[in-house]
Amino acid sequence: MADKDSANPFMDMFKDFGSSMSIPGPDMNDMMESHRKNLQALQEAVQVSTNSAQTLMEAQRGALEKTLADISDTVQNASSAASDPVGAMNNSVELAKKTFDATVKTTTEMAEIVRTGSTDTFEVIKSRVMDSVEELSPKGKS
Repeated sequence: MADKDSANPFMDMFKDFGSSMSIPGPDMNDMMESHRKNLQALQEAVQVSTNSAQTLMEAQRGALEKTLADISDTVQNASSAASDPVGAMNNSVELAKKTFDATVKTTTEMAEIVRTGSTDTFEVIKSRVMDSVEELSPKGKS
């Protein structure tokens, strides 16, 4: 078993060499401030993403409510026009057209919500990365 008092002269030589060079260490306050800003940017990005997801869910709920209301109206119209096959066919065609138009409109709106949310989240992160680069550059240091 090795004795703790027995030193490794090879390792001691490297320790002495490193300490004799007087290489400056990182400023811990600057590092902590940088990490604090990184966490703050991540928190902001998560909040933006969460808001986007909530907006998307509200749009989906609204689209579902409208679709269910349209189906209910169509069923009521179909039951009142049950004796008229031409009217029932026209109601079915009208429902199909309304459903298609609503689907296209809703899909477009939801895609825009997702795109905007993703872009806004990316901008928060990009801004922090650019600030970090500026902080690390020689002219950015105070």
